[in-house]
Amino acid sequence: MENQNNNLQELEQLRSQVAEFKNRLEQQEIVSERLLKQATTGHVSWIKQMSVWGGVVDLALVPLVIYLLKSIVGVSWLPIIVVCIVMVFEAFFNFWNVSTIRDKYLVANDVINTQQRLRTYKRREKLYFYIIVPFLLLWLVWIFFDVYSIKDIPFPSTDRLIFDFAAIAIVLAICFYFFYREMRSLNKAIKEIDEFVNGK
Repeated sequence: MENQNNNLQELEQLRSQVAEFKNRLEQQEIVSERLLKQATTGHVSWIKQMSVWGGVVDLALVPLVIYLLKSIVGVSWLPIIVVCIVMVFEAFFNFWNVSTIRDKYLVANDVINTQQRLRTYKRREKLYFYIIVPFLLLWLVWIFFDVYSIKDIPFPSTDRLIFDFAAIAIVLAICFYFFYREMRSLNKAIKEIDEFVNGK
């Protein structure tokens, strides 16, 4: 009888230890998920701020672009209208695209859905970037042709051309730098999720 009581005590103790172990594992998993989500949102927080402010700046610059191109440079209305439409579209695209990775989605969803949201956002950003850069280069050629050919304005000097091309190259380099940083941050967030999922 005493032996049976000892066995029951040991069994109860073992159950208690297993329950405590399970509880600790669950708590550790919750902490790990919380840390993962904090890291994920940390990687993309600057991207969200940049996209929102980029959209605001796009909209604010539309009147200035119209004034500069029409009054100072003397460009025809059609290229001005086209670039203004593109700027407004870019602003609303930025607002919409960044709304798909808001904190409430990244924190509320499970890690797989979070990873999918980030991958989809990244794919849209890449597609848009690879479309907009060639478009802007073609638009600059159009502006150049409009001003110096159709308007019959004297062709600029070599120094002026070098300055213009250098300015365009600097702007493109800045755009590529921010694009590279954005892709790197998204890749880090996606990689952290991969490591978390594979380690579970």
